[in-house]
Amino acid sequence: MVKSIPVTSSLQDYLEVILKLVQEKKKARVTDIADQLGIAKPSVIQALSLLKEKGLIVQDRYGPVELTPEGERYALKIRHRHKVIYGFLTQVLGVSPQAAEEDACLLEHDLSAETFEKLLQFLREQDIDSGLENEISWDYKSEQ
Repeated sequence: MVKSIPVTSSLQDYLEVILKLVQEKKKARVTDIADQLGIAKPSVIQALSLLKEKGLIVQDRYGPVELTPEGERYALKIRHRHKVIYGFLTQVLGVSPQAAEEDACLLEHDLSAETFEKLLQFLREQDIDSGLENEISWDYKSEQ
């Protein structure tokens, strides 16, 4: 189980991007993170410093950024929430993929554990697999 780590939605976005870059390119560089998020490199460096303090990433000076095991689990959890919300918006509500992507990015950070668990329960009862069964199984109830 991932412990509740006080990480802002902005820092969660960094974790998601780092995970994506590592999976796609085998490494996450500051420049790539900045490009993905559309922000300046000094802002990325500042955010990475905070993630290092929380023990979620490691990085040698000027080297690529790597997720710690806890950082990877946290990033996977965020991505899982994103996929589930995106699936609900597109498959159940019929929201366009573009709008669903933007809304999932907003909602993934702010839904309570209780609401998210109810959303998962609903999708399972409707036999809708929005990618949620292909990810790590999380116990959201115990993380409140």
